[in-house]
Amino acid sequence: MTAVSRIADIQIFDQLRTQATGLEASLAGLQAQVSSGKRFQTADADPLAAGQVLRTDTAIGALGQYSSATQFGTSVLGAEDSALGDAVQIMTRAQEIATEQANGTVTASDRAAAAEEVHGLLQALTSIGNTELSGRRLFGGLALDAPAPFASPDSAGYDAATAYSGSTQGFEIKVGSAPSERVRISTSGDAVFTSSLVALQNLETALRTNGDVAGQITALQQGQQAISTEQTSVGARENQLQTLQSQQSSLTLDEQTTLSNLQDADLASVLSQLTQGQVALQAVLQAGAMIAQTTLAGLLKL
Repeated sequence: MTAVSRIADIQIFDQLRTQATGLEASLAGLQAQVSSGKRFQTADADPLAAGQVLRTDTAIGALGQYSSATQFGTSVLGAEDSALGDAVQIMTRAQEIATEQANGTVTASDRAAAAEEVHGLLQALTSIGNTELSGRRLFGGLALDAPAPFASPDSAGYDAATAYSGSTQGFEIKVGSAPSERVRISTSGDAVFTSSLVALQNLETALRTNGDVAGQITALQQGQQAISTEQTSVGARENQLQTLQSQQSSLTLDEQTTLSNLQDADLASVLSQLTQGQVALQAVLQAGAMIAQTTLAGLLKL
């Protein structure tokens, strides 16, 4: 074997060794994709995709927060809607009693019984005003672990006009990134129930003192209207949140799909590349072994 042949063999062997090293590195990367299911393991492997993954992760996190707030708001407004519906029924019954008792033919015992029923309605409406949901007063500013916002009608010196002592601050939830994307979920018990409580107290007083029962009907109607108006508002905001919840779910799914496309490996393709790489590496190693044997045989003949 000539010196020139040996030099050529050495050069080819070095090229094969370099090629083998590259194939081994490529195979290691493919095997990492198979084991992790991810297209890349570190940010420097694909900086552009890594940046997109970070932004997408951030978007998914924000949507998760908005979705949690929306779910909370929906549960609160749903509970308020139900409670306000019960309050409307109480005021409807109070008007029926007032209309019946306005008849001049009713007896004193009839009025006494009606007064007891109205007092029961006053207690029931107060109980609604003090409703709790997961430790929050629905009609007391949604304060956590706050005392009952309405005084008991059985307490000494009770005055319906001043019975409310809860918070008057509104409670909003953030449902989007813009400052304007907020929804009020609180209902002020003072604004919604006080007129009805006063009307019920006055009706009870009129019944017990043989006063002007008929004169209380208008106030009862106005109190019921205040409750009904807020119930309509609550229902509209509940529907708004339900629509937002659906939109948030759709956006979250889109972002998760994007994230999957960015970072999840195509295992079928990766496995195919892995097989091809292993075959190529085996061929390179075999070629290297043949050159090494030929070179060694040539050297032994010298």
